[in-house]
Amino acid sequence: MTIIQSTYTKNIILISSLIFSLLLAFNGSFNKLALIWEYSNTYGHGFLILPTTLWLIHRKKNELALIEAQPSFLGLVLVGLTSLFWFVSVVSYINVLEQFALFSLFIVLTWAFFGWKVVFFLRFPLAFLYLSIPIGDFLIPYLQFVTADISVYMIKILGIPVYRDGMYIQIPNGNFVVAEACSGIRFLISTITIGVLYSYLNFTKLYKQILFVLICCAVAIIGNGLRAFLIILIGHLSDMKAAVGFDHLVYGWVFFAFIMGLIFVIGHYMSDPIAELEKTQVKKDKSVAQKFPSLIFTTFTLLVLFLGPLLKYQYEKNVNLLTEQIDKSSLTDTDFKDIPKFDNNWIPSFPRADEIYISKSTSDNVEIFIAKYYAETDDKEIISYQNRFFDEDLWSLKSISSHEITDISDNNIPYTSLSIVNIQGKERTIRVTYKVNNMLSANKIEFKLLQLTNKIMMTDFGGEVIVLSSLDPSNADNDLDKFMYEGFFKVKQHTILIE
Repeated sequence: MTIIQSTYTKNIILISSLIFSLLLAFNGSFNKLALIWEYSNTYGHGFLILPTTLWLIHRKKNELALIEAQPSFLGLVLVGLTSLFWFVSVVSYINVLEQFALFSLFIVLTWAFFGWKVVFFLRFPLAFLYLSIPIGDFLIPYLQFVTADISVYMIKILGIPVYRDGMYIQIPNGNFVVAEACSGIRFLISTITIGVLYSYLNFTKLYKQILFVLICCAVAIIGNGLRAFLIILIGHLSDMKAAVGFDHLVYGWVFFAFIMGLIFVIGHYMSDPIAELEKTQVKKDKSVAQKFPSLIFTTFTLLVLFLGPLLKYQYEKNVNLLTEQIDKSSLTDTDFKDIPKFDNNWIPSFPRADEIYISKSTSDNVEIFIAKYYAETDDKEIISYQNRFFDEDLWSLKSISSHEITDISDNNIPYTSLSIVNIQGKERTIRVTYKVNNMLSANKIEFKLLQLTNKIMMTDFGGEVIVLSSLDPSNADNDLDKFMYEGFFKVKQHTILIE
């Protein structure tokens, strides 16, 4: 057996042990991630990222044997800091940060056992792991607007009469809505992932790699707008007999295949010659001796790795003891079928809230909804994909913006304003504010950080969301401004507990 083969075999054993240790120590995070990959059409590619990363590393096995590798004390420290960062992310229930820390552990563990030179050499395969993080849902409303804009623009070019109200698009033959599934987020995420991998394998210059990824983004966004336009056009030409139901899905997949083909054609003409790609490979005549970590170093590194999970276990133990003392006589696991809706069939949906308050201020014509959480858990969070401010089957988002108002006591009240519209053209204005330990925020990230601070200080383990609304589009802002100015901090006095 050659030195290179022997080194490669030892590295395989070490890497397998590290992956097993990560899966064991952070099995809860990996399980949550796997569930998202399994049930989400947008992020299903996550299952392929780790095998692809291992394949990319395997491609460089000969070059890796030529790089000096040795355990790093700095890498060990980074393992501990990253494990602590993971714990903080878990406690704050910011899934993106939790998953970012999770995949960062692959990098810092590689640093600890092999040194920074190996990490630098494998910078792309290791960074490629981050593409398995389910991030991008925040782009959905903006992509919906872009898709609707492109569709309406193309329809007008053809001279077809069209009327748009928010995400609803009406033509003489029928009505269409640009739903979340039509936003193109699936196209965009998949295209970016494939584009990043393709640019790494086929381009040597950084500017080409960046340019190709940007082209992939543009083609995916514009292409999805054209796809929506073609579906509307087919519906118009077929008198709504095609481009609906199963046909809609088929056209989507066919168009996705066309988009990918177009991207590969563009990539083919941009690709560097094979000879130029081969020049970038490391070429030496003999391998460099690799220093493997000692048993003491390995043991200590694994102990540091488990620091975050141990803190999480202790934290959850303390939270359980505290929450047991809370009066559980209020609403738990609300069944929203029993909650009355406001006018025009509208009500927010927070199915895992501990308490729901709902009422209407007749003097100000303001409807009030409050969802309160005693303590958050993995499946019970204030900011979660399960929670909705309106039923997307009945309402469509028309606009969204952030504002702040000062009340009669000079308290600043930040809020997010949403304008929604239904198929009948009825509009509704919604204002959303998050609250934890009497501190307010309209920014989800800022609110998560406030929650984290309170959890660490053990002053508040949950929080609440306050939703105010007015159905009168002409006076909505005035009614809501008046209500928030005069009595926002006494809002619960206007509400009743739903049981």
